[in-house]
Amino acid sequence: MTTIGFCTHFTETDEWAFEYALRLARGRGWQLNICHWLYSPYLLRRDLIADDLFHPEKTTAVNPSLLVKLERQLREYYESRLGDFTDVAFKLCEGQYQVELVRCFRKNLLDLVVIGYQAVDDETHSTAQTLEEFALHVPFPLIVVGKDGPHSYLLNEKAREVLDDLDLPGSSWSFLQPVSLAPHQP
Repeated sequence: MTTIGFCTHFTETDEWAFEYALRLARGRGWQLNICHWLYSPYLLRRDLIADDLFHPEKTTAVNPSLLVKLERQLREYYESRLGDFTDVAFKLCEGQYQVELVRCFRKNLLDLVVIGYQAVDDETHSTAQTLEEFALHVPFPLIVVGKDGPHSYLLNEKAREVLDDLDLPGSSWSFLQPVSLAPHQP
């Protein structure tokens, strides 16, 4: 393994996931790819996106100068926390994260993905696949950080196969289990 993908939406659990991903990349000498999915309030339209990573209320048409601005925001948010670690790349992503992550794995752009836990609630749950369902079934190593605090790690089956490379404390991790949700009521 040589490349970690860290996916962020700037939540508290993403902060914990970043700390773990950085520690692992630094300790193993792996590249860290910091990825953020651009926010669009529209399910199918991706030509209108939030014009600020931290204040997604206003949308605007995608254009080169906007993408430069958003990538700069992503870099500025994380660069000061990288210290002397320089084997890092920043990527703004579009589309559904499940599809894009699988594409990155298949193209051998990532060997492992680390992502912060995302709770499912009645307001955000739809027919879309939850993060845990996706992680459970994706045929590549994926770690979900933070379900039960900053030092809790959920591993899928493929991550278990490379467990010795993950530098996880013995009692802080467990395997992902199928998620049971009540049927969504619109």
